[in-house]
Amino acid sequence: MLISDLSYLENVSENDLILGGAALGLAAFSSVDSGNTLTTTDIILRKQGQVTKARGTGTAIAIGTDPLVGVDVYYAGFDKVKIKSNSGAGANYAFETVTVKAMDLPH
Repeated sequence: MLISDLSYLENVSENDLILGGAALGLAAFSSVDSGNTLTTTDIILRKQGQVTKARGTGTAIAIGTDPLVGVDVYYAGFDKVKIKSNSGAGANYAFETVTVKAMDLPH
C-alpha cells in the first residue's frame, strides 16, 4: 500500500499537549495475631475549570497482639502534592493516618 499524500499530517512535536492525566491512589493495611483491625481510604477528585484537585485520606488501626499497620500513597501526573502523616504504636495498638492534597495545573 502506498500513500502518496501525507500533507495532512502535522509535526507532533510542534503541537501543544491536548490530552493528559493524573492519578492518585491510597492503600491501607492492618493486621494483628488476635484482636481487631480497621482500614479505610477515601479519595475525592474535583475539576475546577482547567485545574484538577484531589484530596485523599487513608487510615489503618490495629488493636491486639503484634499490631502492624501502614498506609501507602501512589500518585502520578500532579504538579503539586502535599502529604501529611500521623502514626503511633504501643504494646497492643498501632495506627497510621495519611492525608494527601494534590493539584494538576493546565500546561
